[in-house]
Amino acid sequence: MFSSPSIAQTDSDEFDPFSDAAAEALTNAEQSFQARQFLEPGQVRDLTEKVRASLVTVRQLGRDGKRRGTGSGFVVSKDGLIVTNLHVIGEGRSVEVEMHDGSVFEAVAVHASDRNYDLAVLKIETDPGELIPLPVGDSSKVQQGDLIVGFGAPQGLTFSVVPGVISAIRKLDPGFVGDDETPEFPMLQLAMPIEQGNSGGPVINLAGEVLGVVTLRHRVTENLGFAVPSNDLTTLLEKPNPVPIERWRTIGNLDPKQWTPVMGGDWSQRGGTITARHLGDGFGGRALCLSSEDIPEETYEVAVRVRLDDEAGAAGLVFASDGEDVHYGFYPSGGSLRLTRFEGPDVYSWSILEQIEVPSYMKGDWNLLRVRVTPDKILGWVNEEKVIEIEDTALRGGKAGLCKFRRTVAEFKEFAIGADLREKGISDETRKVLSSRIDSFLEDGISAEMLNDFVNSSQDSRKMILEKVEELQGLVRELNDLEVAVHREAVINELLMALDRPESEIDLFEVSLQIARIDEPEMEVNHYREMFSSLVSDAREYVNQKKPEGNPKEKAEALRDFLFKEQGFHGSRNEYYHHANSYVNHVLDDREGLPITLSVLFVEMARRIQIPGVYGASFPGKFMVGIQPETEEDKTWFVDVYEGGTFHSRSKAARMVWEMVGAPPGESAFDPAPAKSIATRMLRNLVDIEINQKQTPASAENYIELLLAIDPESAHERFQRALLRVQDENFSGAREDLDWLLEKRPPGIDYMRLEQFRDSIPGE
Repeated sequence: MFSSPSIAQTDSDEFDPFSDAAAEALTNAEQSFQARQFLEPGQVRDLTEKVRASLVTVRQLGRDGKRRGTGSGFVVSKDGLIVTNLHVIGEGRSVEVEMHDGSVFEAVAVHASDRNYDLAVLKIETDPGELIPLPVGDSSKVQQGDLIVGFGAPQGLTFSVVPGVISAIRKLDPGFVGDDETPEFPMLQLAMPIEQGNSGGPVINLAGEVLGVVTLRHRVTENLGFAVPSNDLTTLLEKPNPVPIERWRTIGNLDPKQWTPVMGGDWSQRGGTITARHLGDGFGGRALCLSSEDIPEETYEVAVRVRLDDEAGAAGLVFASDGEDVHYGFYPSGGSLRLTRFEGPDVYSWSILEQIEVPSYMKGDWNLLRVRVTPDKILGWVNEEKVIEIEDTALRGGKAGLCKFRRTVAEFKEFAIGADLREKGISDETRKVLSSRIDSFLEDGISAEMLNDFVNSSQDSRKMILEKVEELQGLVRELNDLEVAVHREAVINELLMALDRPESEIDLFEVSLQIARIDEPEMEVNHYREMFSSLVSDAREYVNQKKPEGNPKEKAEALRDFLFKEQGFHGSRNEYYHHANSYVNHVLDDREGLPITLSVLFVEMARRIQIPGVYGASFPGKFMVGIQPETEEDKTWFVDVYEGGTFHSRSKAARMVWEMVGAPPGESAFDPAPAKSIATRMLRNLVDIEINQKQTPASAENYIELLLAIDPESAHERFQRALLRVQDENFSGAREDLDWLLEKRPPGIDYMRLEQFRDSIPGE
């Protein structure tokens, strides 16, 4: 279907007949009408007959096997490859494909997928002779005004034909799809009616070639839609990241050891946040998700942070559940907070014990819900404001968890069960000390000793700093800088601790995780540690099953197959310089990354499952994985993780690098790269993104600080920091760095010009 969390239409959008959008809609409707006149009926009929046998209907199946959504698709290969949209199939779902003759096949794999393109390529098993693929054209040759025909399955029907025209070629910005992390990307704007269910259908020129894949329609008018250019589909087909459907169904799924969904619904987890979508099977669309954690005897508390996309729905905490229809619920509904006792499957067995307007509740934002259950009372808090206290003893024991009603999309994080879950405030003594330090900072600036004091109580420090920011708006910048410095210093400490070990014991995943933390203070680090450990456990089982007695190369090949064929990890296809490719947590979430981040995962997994001789090889232009020989007769092999884990000999790897950078690699490039040099290379990639790609050098400061913490003698980073400090008018800091360079005199610097630069800095 067209609607998805990121591109759904909103019922509240009103059509303004005098707006620019209205004018554009009328223009596109006019172009669509003209296209029908220019296209001869015989052309459309011939094209329809040619295309019909290649079109399919794609259906997403829920965990209960019921159909959850319908879209369109088309055959692109005799080998059973079907193209559609990623939002049509949904992550972690089974998918079925209905052919033009009514035959239905279950997808056996997701052959390729990409979130940015909103594309997915399914694999079905059938006789190759039965499939008629559509040829994929070159979208770079598309021009505004080209006549086209769109095909699809609107409203789940099996076949529709819509003539139209390419009205524009646009770059959609992130705000259009509601995702600030999504980069700009070119799309074909279509002047043709777009109906629900056309997603994934082909846009075809008069020669019968696919020029695009329909992906979304304009929220104002059905006469304006968009399609992903066919060249993006070609890129996806050339570099697939196949995932067997058995593993695809596990992507984003909740851990069954921790959670049990009740009454259906669609529950998924990403980055520590649980998301609930779709109606549940219970009355009113009720769906529960129960924690396996035991409830303490007698008095206990349950808490969670929840955010609703639509306040007309409801979502929050459930407790004292019997695992079916009986339980309490504490949740926002229509902007009010409600405590309800459910004693059966329908509304007649429900009792609303309390419903209250709560000023502290923030609509559309994260809200902390907390419930305390005693032998004779139930108490409830919203954002630490007590809103409910009621005597009720009807239900006790059971399980606790999450609940959702109606069609709202709800997000949950930081779920907890315990004896006392009150947010711990800062003690009076700590508050007094931190307040004094903040005042000292405002008067005299920060010293190394003071910064260490803040780091020793970093959580309390950040809270106090943020409080001061609200109190003194005129000092927002200085206090935010202090908060960043505290976090940065804490990350530096963790990073240096991770690197301060014998080389064979350094955990490269932990090193990479700390680098990713620098821009994400709220990252749930333990979630990603557990996620990676689970991946390692699955890899160990896979490798031992495939190559129980294999040599290191054979075991590394099995690990390669696990990562790139079973799990779908792949090199970044379109936004190579996106920050997410350099952050190992996002690489885990998206299964997409740079050569160095994918290599880090490969090397660290090999270390943990004890495959000897696997190391990182720091070639210029491309990082690879090396495999040392066991004996003198064995060869050294290198793994190109960016290209699906292709194995190369030493000479082939050298030739690849030579062709890439124009010079042969030095001997040291073939040797194992130390962990510190790997961390340094990852950070320099991030510096390069900010300075050379995005041209926002000030944003590189944190990475440069981490680099200097790892290697204080680095003249290059020292000079970069001096430049940044001058731009930030931190002239004393800039002079400090330049004085260091003038004193140490590392090679490769024009010291006459450096002294002139030093003398030009204002004030002293």
